[in-house]
Amino acid sequence: MKSLVAVDAATEKFRGCAGSGRWTLCVGAGLSRGIAPTWFDLTLRIINEVFSASYSAEQFDKLVADTGWSLDAWIQAGANDYKLRGKTDEEFTDLIESILYADLRKAASGLPLERYLIQVLNDARTTPRARVLEVCEFLESRFSQASVLGVARFLIAAAKAGKAPYSVITFNADTLLETLIDLLLRRDHYLGPGPYGHPDYFYKPVRRPQDISSEKTFVFHCHGTIMPRSANANEGPSDGRDRLVFLEREYLRIASTSASWPETLFQFHSQTTRMLFVGLSMSDANIRRWMSSANDSVARDYELLGKGQRVNPQHLWFTRKPMDESLARLRLVSLLHLGIRPAWIDDWPQIEHALSNVLGLPSGA
Repeated sequence: MKSLVAVDAATEKFRGCAGSGRWTLCVGAGLSRGIAPTWFDLTLRIINEVFSASYSAEQFDKLVADTGWSLDAWIQAGANDYKLRGKTDEEFTDLIESILYADLRKAASGLPLERYLIQVLNDARTTPRARVLEVCEFLESRFSQASVLGVARFLIAAAKAGKAPYSVITFNADTLLETLIDLLLRRDHYLGPGPYGHPDYFYKPVRRPQDISSEKTFVFHCHGTIMPRSANANEGPSDGRDRLVFLEREYLRIASTSASWPETLFQFHSQTTRMLFVGLSMSDANIRRWMSSANDSVARDYELLGKGQRVNPQHLWFTRKPMDESLARLRLVSLLHLGIRPAWIDDWPQIEHALSNVLGLPSGA
């Protein structure tokens, strides 16, 4: 009988193991670690800002563990306090935006590109060539270890090799992934032989169902988006901040609403494509509920078709391999009922190679 095994994602043994059929990349806040705060760090900064507190990461981690409250519940507490002080939901969203892009703004502080960095991030496809080259050099030099850069390069290589994902589903409010894809595409295009126009843009961000209007690979923002606004902008960018799912009340609404757009979108992809999860802890209650439902449906189909039971789930969760073998075994079996198994990496700078390896991309693609 075939045994249950994790995927060693960067090894030759598993090269091409996810390369057949349609696949979907599903990403979370960990993808932007280093450029933007993680979900935990964002919550910590919101609480410290709203309540004029000074919790350290260790203190807040203990506080979260002691209460058992989810991070969205803590963000909800911050929003509640804002409302009690007469502030609006829009002002709380502005606070989230300021924290979400604070590290990026700080890194650019004092540099010549500081005055136009945000404009470039909001308009990556039409910004002048010289600024594209300068911003790419800045991002790659200041944030070289950030997973989002490696994943952006991987997605470009996958598209050029004819192995682009069926879709990308992101739970992140930031727009860094698709912005970096466009900037890197333009940079590589300008560094190649002329004539210079525009490169082929392989990916299209979708912030609401009405954005589906082309044959590109869609980057679905199923929890809304917040684009960074310039200090002198009269109006905010055209993003999806009206569809944000950050507060507990918003999570509860999705959990209790039948056939919401995030749920139907996710369920379709989880049942018709192989999903590769990056930057997610797999603790989100909605994702677990949706994956459990999808796995039950697939299991029933296997039985009806006489295929028996799938031993090794097709969906892969990219995560660092624990040093402790007992913990590695626990991680391996913990998501079986969701139809997911781990794809081990040694550390996050390896994610670009690991994704390319399991997709079987040509060397140098």
